[in-house]
Amino acid sequence: MNKKILIIVGIVSMLVGGMMVKHHFSNHDNHEITENIKVESPVIQWTPSTKSALVKEMYSINKNYQELVSNLAQGDWAKVIENSHNIHSAFILKQELSEEDMADLHRILPERFIEMDSKFHDHAFKLAIAAKEKDGELALIYSGKMMDGCVSCHQVFAKDRFEGFSSQEEATHEH
Repeated sequence: MNKKILIIVGIVSMLVGGMMVKHHFSNHDNHEITENIKVESPVIQWTPSTKSALVKEMYSINKNYQELVSNLAQGDWAKVIENSHNIHSAFILKQELSEEDMADLHRILPERFIEMDSKFHDHAFKLAIAAKEKDGELALIYSGKMMDGCVSCHQVFAKDRFEGFSSQEEATHEH
């Protein structure tokens, strides 16, 4: 019974967090949040094509994450696996960009962004595995790590896009 309560509380928390960012555009990972250290947001000089691809990827991830949370709450494992897979493979940036755009992307993206993004997609993959095993507790852990990754990345790289993070100091901790 405690597992059910934990899962319900976790899902409700994720739904609320997801709704807070939904109207802006998206979701992404790393669990590096810093405590009481003022850090300037790195400014990424997106080209029009890389920015367009990023926005498409963020919309896709957000849509699938919202569905994933609902499907997880309902124990619809097949749909959780599908949503997780869609998020894991949502590398629209890589799929839609020319070789020249990809070279620009590697030149402009900070290593930290790449690490956070990679961790996020890895957590989506691990969530799909947990869903295949019908392990609600583990699936909930990975869905929470994914949300944490979104928030962490937005705090660092999208303060100008997300008003709630614009005046916040970057927080850092690792799991």
